[in-house]
Amino acid sequence: MAAGARPVPLAELIAGVRLAEDPASGVEITARFPPPDEPRPVSVTDLLEPRRAFWRRRRGPAPVATERELRMELGRAWHRRFGDALAPEAALEVRVRRGGVAARIDALAEVPVEVKSTTASAEGSEPVVWPEHVEQLAIYCALARSSVGRLVHLGLRDEGPPTVTVADLAFRDLAAVDAEVARREAGLRAALSSGSPGGLERCHWFGRGCEYRSSGICDCRGDEPAPPGSLAGQLERRDPRPELAERWSERLRRGDLPDPTPPQRFRDLLYPRRTYFRVTSGTAPEPYTARPPGSPMDGYERTMTALERGPLGELRRLPTEAQAPDDEVLAWKGRPVLLRSSRARSRLAVDDLKGRFPQYVVELGFRCSAARVDRGTVVVAHEPGTPGQPPVQVFDLDFAASGGGFGDLWALRRGALAGALRRDRPQELEACPAWMFRDCPYRTRCGCDDEGGRSQR
Repeated sequence: MAAGARPVPLAELIAGVRLAEDPASGVEITARFPPPDEPRPVSVTDLLEPRRAFWRRRRGPAPVATERELRMELGRAWHRRFGDALAPEAALEVRVRRGGVAARIDALAEVPVEVKSTTASAEGSEPVVWPEHVEQLAIYCALARSSVGRLVHLGLRDEGPPTVTVADLAFRDLAAVDAEVARREAGLRAALSSGSPGGLERCHWFGRGCEYRSSGICDCRGDEPAPPGSLAGQLERRDPRPELAERWSERLRRGDLPDPTPPQRFRDLLYPRRTYFRVTSGTAPEPYTARPPGSPMDGYERTMTALERGPLGELRRLPTEAQAPDDEVLAWKGRPVLLRSSRARSRLAVDDLKGRFPQYVVELGFRCSAARVDRGTVVVAHEPGTPGQPPVQVFDLDFAASGGGFGDLWALRRGALAGALRRDRPQELEACPAWMFRDCPYRTRCGCDDEGGRSQR
C-alpha cells in the first residue's frame, strides 16, 4: 500500500468479490468420498515410530523442553523458506492419501523430495542420515511410484542460513516397501484397538530423547522386539547432488526468513483483538480426549480425505510472501482452497458467503493475496447433508477487482496488532463481531461488548 493511501473499507472489498457456485467440482469431490465405516488414516510419520504414534494417539502431545522447541521452531521456519525457494521447480507439501495411509510429501519435482533440518555438520563432513529419514523417503517413493527420491539436509547454524546437502536415493523394491507399510499399519491399528502397545516394535528414538519416555508416558525399556525388516534396507544407491545443493543454497541466501512474530495464522487477522488476548494471556490447554479407533470420520475429515485422494500434486501448498502469517496456503488444482464445515439446515446460496459467512471470503482473500493469485475456492462440507444433494458445495471466488486490497488489509491489521501488543492497548484493535463475543473466553475483559459497528463475521 502506498504511503498515505487509505485502505479500501472491508465491506467494499467483500462486495467487489465475484462468486459462483461450481457444482461440477462438488460432484467430483463427492465421488471420492470414503465409505461411512472407513477408519481414520494413519500418517507416514506414525509408521516410522508406531509405538510413539500409539502414545500420541492415546495421550496427545507430550511436553517438549523449551530449548528443543525453539530449535524446532527455527527448523520449521527455514523449512518453509527452503520450500518457497524450491517453488519454481517443485510442487510443495503435496498431500496424498492411498488406502489407509496419509502423507504430506515436502516437495514433488521429477521425484519426491524430503527435507530434514539438523544441526550443521563440521566443515567438509556429511550430515548424519538417520534410518527413519531413509524410511520416510522410501514410503513417499512407494506412494508416488518412483524408485528414486531426493533427501535434503538443512544444517542449522547459530547465524546465517543453513548449509544444504542433497542426495538422490534409489530403492530396489517398492513392492516390499508397500508390504512393510501394510504390516506396520495393521500393527498400529491393532494396538490402538486393544489399548496396548505391547505388540509394537522398539522405536528408533529409544535413548535419543523421546519426550514420551522422558515424561513418563511411554514405558519402553529397550528390550522390545526389533522390526522384522527395515525399509532403509531397501536403499540400493545414494548419489550426491552437489549442483542442486549449490543452486538451492544460493536461493536460500537471497530470500528472507519468514517473520516468526504474531500472527501465526490468517485467522488471527480476522479477529485481531481476540488474538491480542490469546497472545498475551493464552488459554488453559484443553484435556486431550482420545478418539475411539472405530469412531467414524466427520464431514470435514471425509471431505479432506476426498481432496487428498486426487491425482498426485493436485492438493499442495503454495509459496507465500515472507511477511505473510506462518500459515499454510493449501491449494486445490492450483488455487488456494478453504475447507469449512456447516451445520446449516439448508444448502448455501452464493450470496450467503457475503451475507452469512463473510469471514470465509475475507480469510480466502488474505490467503490469495499472500500467494499472489486472484482466484480461490471455498469448499463447504455439510453435516448432516441434505438428502438427494452432494454432501459438499464448491464456490469459485475471484478477487481481481480488489486490486490487492486484501493484502493491504492484512498488512494493516498485522501492524495494528503489533502496535497494540507493544503498547499494551487492546482497545486500539477492532472489536470482534457479536457472534464470536458470545463464546469468547476473554469476554470479561476485552471490551468488545461495549463497542458497536461489528460488521464483519
